[in-house]
Amino acid sequence: MVNVSIEADGDDPAVVVVMLQAPTWEFHFLAQLRDLARLKSIRDADWATRRAFQIGEAGGIPVHWCINTDATVSALIGEDDETWHIAFVVPVDAIDRLAAEAVDLLPA
Repeated sequence: MVNVSIEADGDDPAVVVVMLQAPTWEFHFLAQLRDLARLKSIRDADWATRRAFQIGEAGGIPVHWCINTDATVSALIGEDDETWHIAFVVPVDAIDRLAAEAVDLLPA
């Protein structure tokens, strides 16, 4: 189980802090809310066909998202989706919840 949380980051309501938390790890990153909502299409982000999404930053480093063949999603933290420094594997249902929450928070 992965907990998902989105909070405002300072004065800009378009930028949010996201926390993904599992029993053995925790991942925080900043993202534009409208970009985060793009994760609703995560199943189109196939790494093998170079369709990873670049959404957000962790410590000033880009985060790249791609779907895996086992109903998980990889968050690849690095300058691009091939030379990343660290990765988190997250169940796709957690990313679906994250995207849905981001869509709900978008201004009408």
